[in-house]
Amino acid sequence: MKIHMFSLASLATALAVGALVAVDSRAASLTFVGSDTDLVNLYPGGTAPYVVVPWRSDIKAKAFDIDGNDVYGSDGYALFATQFGWPNPTGCCGASQPFASATYPNKIELPSYVSGSTNLVNNKVGGWEYSLIDDPALVNGYRDYNWGDTLAPPVNPLHSQSPYLKMGILDGGDIFGNDPKTGAGRWGFEIGANPPERIRVGVMTDGLDDVVWAATEVLLHQVSGNAIIDTATSGSVVRNRFVDIHSFDIVGAQPGDTFAIFAKAPATGLGNGAISGVTFDAVPEPASIAMIVCMIFACGGTGRVTRRS
Repeated sequence: MKIHMFSLASLATALAVGALVAVDSRAASLTFVGSDTDLVNLYPGGTAPYVVVPWRSDIKAKAFDIDGNDVYGSDGYALFATQFGWPNPTGCCGASQPFASATYPNKIELPSYVSGSTNLVNNKVGGWEYSLIDDPALVNGYRDYNWGDTLAPPVNPLHSQSPYLKMGILDGGDIFGNDPKTGAGRWGFEIGANPPERIRVGVMTDGLDDVVWAATEVLLHQVSGNAIIDTATSGSVVRNRFVDIHSFDIVGAQPGDTFAIFAKAPATGLGNGAISGVTFDAVPEPASIAMIVCMIFACGGTGRVTRRS
């Protein structure tokens, strides 16, 4: 695959047409971990109370959540072309928008160890009959089913509506001219200071109004200058309109390393290889684990009952 590469130092410009080269000695290790398919068996749409995909809620066990709290994106996340509507969030439809357009806003909260990000497509799409997903600004483990009572008009208490956003997508050809049928860029990021040894990156796909629009394969590249120096691929993924998260591990990343998420579309017919979001999680560093353990014991000590002899 031919690809134009980019520099994330300025979070901006493409530099040159890249050629595949041998992995250099500084390359991090990239692996595909697995796909957490069908986070909820839900087709987009329906009537209130709206079922919301629990990617951030701990009501559902997360097969590939590396930090064990059943929340994808504990360290950071990016959602593209989202939309919030009330009381009818399933209205349709949104035209293609420039990436920076606020009509369908991106929701991006980068981890402390990611110094910047850049879009690799010109346009995004939102507002169609896509799935409703947890609003990451309001859901971080705990899901508040009374949230809907604060809205105007309020939800009938029997409805128990939790916070949500309608997902959007990045798809189509990328800013370098790559065809999604052979693989096109979606979003890139650069590693900053003090990265953890292992970073788990999730890519959200599916959950759309037709299976043909979702990516058939997701790829994570490490890039340097004008070259791909390592790649991991999900292989062919399930497309059934239920939201999935495909997880990759980056081991040994160094400050300044850059990575690009790519996606493929069906080789023939309709479809442009859509993704909807990216998540970041990591195993806590040993010092952080020790601090947590100390806090647990400290709390235990303050509540300890003295046994009578």
